[in-house]
Formats: sequence, C-alpha cells, structure tokens
Amino acid sequence: MTELASRPRTRHRVWLLGPLALWMSSAVGMASAVWAQSQIDVVSAHVRTTNPGAAVYFSGQVQVEQLFGAQAERSVSGGRVTFQPGARSAWHTHPNGQILIVTAGTGLVQQWGKPAQIIEVGDVVWIPPGVKHWHGATPSTSMTHLAIQDVANGKAVDWMEHVSDEQYSTAAAGAPRTAATASLSFSGGSMLTQNDIKSASPALAAYTDGTLLGDVWKRPGLSARDRSIVTVSALIARNQTARIGYYLGLALNNGVKPSELSEIITHLAFYSGWENAMSTAVVASEVFQQRGIGADQLPPAKAQLLPLNESAEKQRATTVEQNFGAVAPGVVQYTTDTLFRDLWLRPALTPRDRSLVTVSALIASGQVAQVTYHLNRAMDNGLTQAQASEALTQLAFYAGWPNVFSALPVVKEVFEKRPK
Repeated sequence: MTELASRPRTRHRVWLLGPLALWMSSAVGMASAVWAQSQIDVVSAHVRTTNPGAAVYFSGQVQVEQLFGAQAERSVSGGRVTFQPGARSAWHTHPNGQILIVTAGTGLVQQWGKPAQIIEVGDVVWIPPGVKHWHGATPSTSMTHLAIQDVANGKAVDWMEHVSDEQYSTAAAGAPRTAATASLSFSGGSMLTQNDIKSASPALAAYTDGTLLGDVWKRPGLSARDRSIVTVSALIARNQTARIGYYLGLALNNGVKPSELSEIITHLAFYSGWENAMSTAVVASEVFQQRGIGADQLPPAKAQLLPLNESAEKQRATTVEQNFGAVAPGVVQYTTDTLFRDLWLRPALTPRDRSLVTVSALIASGQVAQVTYHLNRAMDNGLTQAQASEALTQLAFYAGWPNVFSALPVVKEVFEKRPK
C-alpha cells in the first residue's frame, strides 16, 4: 500500500523536474557561452605608467597614473593623481559626477562660489554632476587621491579655466586650518589632525597653531629656508623622526635643495651619530620618492672639494693633537682626515649653512662645550649675529628651553668677543 501510494508522487516529481532540468541545462549552456567570452582581468601595477599632468589642465607639479579606462562593459574610469604643494587642477565639471578618495597627504577641494574645504587621508569626496570645482594640494603639503568618474556620451570631464594664483591663495587662506595642513605628518603616511591634538592636549593644539606656526615661523629675523635648516638639524640631532617627513617636505617648499637636505643628513651622521642619520635617511627616501627626486638631484659620494684654509686647519689640527693625540689617536686622525679635510669641504652645503647645521645640532643635543668654536666658525663663514640669535629662538621650540638656556651664556660670550 505504501509502495502504490508513492508512485503518483514520484511520477509527479519527475514531471516537475523535467522542465526545470531542461531550463537549467539551457541556462548553463548560455552561461557557459558568456563565461567563455568573459574573464577576470588583472592589470599589473608594473605595466602602468605615471605621467606629468598636462599643463593645460593642471597648475604646478602633478603626476597622473591611469588605473583603468572606460570600456564597452564598464562606463567608469579611474586614476591616481598626486599633487605637489601648491599644485591643483583647473576648474572643471563631470557630466555624471566624480568620487575622490584621499590616500596620502592633505589637500583642498572647492566648489565654484563656495569656500574651499580641507580633505585628508581617508576622506571620500562626492562631486555631483555638473558642479564646477577644482581640487589639489595645500600650499605646504602634497596630496594624492584616487579619482573615479562615470562616462557620459564618451566624456568624463569638461575642462575650464585655470585656478588663478589669487583664487588659490584666497581659497587656501580661507580653508579651515588644521595641524595636518600645517605640520604634523608621520612617516608611514598617517596624519595627525587638529582634533587629534585637541583630544590629547587642547593647550598644545592652541600653542601649535597660534604661537609656533602663526608667529615663530613668520618672524623676520631668519628666513623660512634657514628656519627649516635649523629645525631639520635639531630633529636629526635628537633622533625625532616621527614628524621629520613633514619638515623635510617643508624645507623643500622653503627653498632648501634636495642636495642640501641630503648633505645635512650626511653631515649630522658625524655630529649626531650614524644611526640618527640612518633613521632620517629612511624617511627622506620616502619624501624624495613621493616628489620624484632622483639620484641626479643628490650630491655624489665623491665630489670636487672646496679649497682648504691651510693655516686655520693647521692651527686647529695642532691644538687637537697636542691636547688629545695621546688620549685617542684614532679620533684625532679621523677628525683631521675625514671631518675637516673631507666632510667640511664638500660643496653641497655652503660653509655658512654647514656651520648653521652644526651649531643647531650641538645646541639641540645639549653639547655646549663645542658651541664656542663652531659658532665663531659659523660667523666667520657669514652667519650674522641677528641670524644666530633668531636661530636660538627657533631652537627653543624644537629642542626645549633648557638646552637653549644652557647655550645662552656661551653664545653671549662669543657675541661679546667678536669684533664689532
């Protein structure tokens, strides 16, 4: 009875499966035909090229890497764009809008008729269709973003006029100011924002934005270039590399040449220790790579040396030999042969700048016993008393008040004994 009762249900089930099986067979066949024509496409990063942004579309130094273009099966295109400080796009619109994803640095985006906005690492920006706008770096920081846009009638963008220097300056000045736009980049690409600082120390955020960045760096007694040299030297001497990536970039913006930064690192290997220089070299390599700075812009390992002041060097070497030759003959030998007859004569830094680097590093690391000789040498090499005085002010913030006050009596004595 059970067997007989089950037969109709079995036949019924087969009847239902028949059309389904036929449909599945047909669907699989159709899918197989589609799959036979489609496949996952992986485009290696090694085959892509990066090109300078066309001057007709961009102002300043811009690098554009086309990641993918629109094709028959997809209507979107995307690229990676890196803007060096001060660089920006021209005004433009997108017929179907655009998405920007900031992957490095800090930048600006501005809609026509509205204030500019700061964009930082991790921010996602949606630009609606037809909205006139521009985007780029801040005056002091680089910025990289991914740009993804939909194509309409074969076009993804409509370019317009350039953003003028006046428009850009006004936009940058009016954008909400954060510590990220001003100073605090870390190696590895993370950015410390004003809110991050405030969450730990509201007073520190206020002093950073107001006193340090808003006042000290703008004092007229020392050029921005020299302030960068003093600051980078202090950070290397103290092995404070967490924020040095920003300050290396700022130094480049302030007119310090890549060759000079490279030589500062080399020089301070002798005056602050090899590993301090090595730690900075790691960060500097990243900064140089991001800015497209190659070996052709760096000083060679061997160079035609500057002329040696034979009489002054003979006097120095004789004094050192008499005082310490029997104590540490190796130190005396390398001091003469490597330090003063080689390193100090390398042409990538002027004698005046090399002295400024040395004095800054000595004060920053609390080595006041060496300051008298090197400050006199710096002033013989062209550093003025006013510049030396202002360097102390800069160092107070980057090396601390105790180190500077420990050096003040020595500096005062040098000033008083110098011919007027």
